Formats: sequence, C-alpha cells, structure tokens
Amino acid sequence: MELSVLPCLDTSNAQEVTSEGRGPSTSRPLLTVFDVPVPPDLRRFGDTVRASALGNPSNPPIVVLGGISANGFPSLTPEGSAGWWSNLIGQGQSIDPRGFYIVGVDFAADDSGTSAPTTAEQARVLAAALDSIGIDRPAAILGASYGAMVGLALAEAEPDRVSRLVIVSAAERPHPTSTAARELQRRVVALGQAAGCGEEALSIARGLAMLTYRTPAEFQERFEGGIADDGVLSGSEPGPIYARGTGFLLSYVPGSLPEPFGLDRPARCRPDEDPGAVSDHRRRKRSACLCRTAPDAGRAAR
Repeated sequence: MELSVLPCLDTSNAQEVTSEGRGPSTSRPLLTVFDVPVPPDLRRFGDTVRASALGNPSNPPIVVLGGISANGFPSLTPEGSAGWWSNLIGQGQSIDPRGFYIVGVDFAADDSGTSAPTTAEQARVLAAALDSIGIDRPAAILGASYGAMVGLALAEAEPDRVSRLVIVSAAERPHPTSTAARELQRRVVALGQAAGCGEEALSIARGLAMLTYRTPAEFQERFEGGIADDGVLSGSEPGPIYARGTGFLLSYVPGSLPEPFGLDRPARCRPDEDPGAVSDHRRRKRSACLCRTAPDAGRAAR
C-alpha cells in the first residue's frame, strides 16, 4: 500500500492544553491538537481529521485507538476534562504521559453518510497523522475494538511503522455471526434513512450492538426484563441499551458506519495463509505485549 506523505504541520500554532485547562505548564504533560490533512484520494471522508499528542515528543510514541464511538482524546480533552480512556491513559495510570508520547486520532468519516471508510483507509489516515505530528520512528499501537482493527491494518500495510501491537477485543477477521449482525444493523440504518428517521435507526443499530457486548447471564443479573405496559412499542428494560444508542448519535451520522459493521477484513494475520502477514515469526516477536492492562481498562474502549 502506498502512503501519500504529507508535509508536517507547523506546530507553533497548535493548540496546547494541560490537565489544569488551557495554557502551557511546566509541571504537567502538554496536550497538542493537530488538524491532519487526509490523503487526497480519501477526501470523500473529509479534508482533515483531528489528532492529539500528549507528553514529551522524546518519549516512546504510543497510539491509542478506541472503538467506533471514541475520539482522538483518550486521556485529556482540549477543554481540560478527562478523556474517554482516562482510567488507563494519564498521569499515574498504566500508560503515563510522563513516560510515553501518547497520540490519539479521530476516525475519518463521511458526514453525508453516503460512504464508509475501510480499516485500511483508516490506517492510511493514521499514517498521515503520524507524519503530521512528526513521528518518524516505529510507534506502539494500543487498540480496542475498531481501533484494534485499524492498528492491525496499519501493521499489515506498513509494518516498519509499528513497534508493538496491543490488541483488545478484536480479531484479525470478522466472525460470520458478527457479519450477519452487522448486515442487519446496516439494513436498519438504510431503512431509517429512506423513511426520514436515520438518527432513530442509527440509535437502534447501536443498541443491537450493545446486545453483543454482554452475556445473557449478565443481563439477567442486572435487569428485570419484560415490558411495563401493554403498548406494543413501549419501552422495556434494560434502559441503558437506549441510552447507549442515543449517545452514539453524538459520534456518528446515519450511514457513516465504518466498514467493520459490514464485510471489512482488517488484516490477514495467519502465516499459513499469507507468508507476508503481520504475525510471521519476526513480527510476532516485535509485537510483544506493551504493558499490563488495568482490570477495568476495557470499560470505556468501545
């Protein structure tokens, strides 16, 4: 895969934030926010994406990517509040910006909802972000769910950019059951768009995904179940399914679901199928585990 190498941004005008709010600080790691140009042939997903870098650029770089509802601020937001994975990423946590240069990247998306990027295309956007930030050495990638699939795609396409992979809740290819579920989710969204209620359809699709994140035993332990009244369309427990579906609307527009919601295959990682795959002996050694994950680290990653 060819990468469109983009010129580095002028970081003198980049936004700088500390964990105490806006403005530089000598006592706390600095957050720098970048607008990264998207490779020209991928501009159907927007002209730029946001990226962030937290800590000292001389520290070992680590890219942190979450699920499809995550953004480019895993530890600290531009407003100075906690990021989406601050229980794992941050001062005093497993991945501390005093010892790592922590990079986050927004996923590319088509705001019109007419097309969706593949993980290989997201990997190219990630590579462009590393170029723009000025990271010219192999970086570790910690990815959860969709972000892990993007990390696998980058490691397959450009292995010299990746020093280590830490993969959480992701496989090298979709399971047929997952593919079937994602097809139904896409059809729900398409039907909602055609009926003029795309946001409600997207909320339902996300709610269906939440059913795959919990076991039947856990649902039984946490909720009573059943429908409260005789209304056919009345709400039922568990309420959080609806809450997560509605919250997902803050991150995605109907139709912009990434390709892993369908048939995308993030990486070929079995050496018996592809001698050049990521998990040949040399790369397996290089992809040793980076750190021990905190017990509750996966809670915010999806």
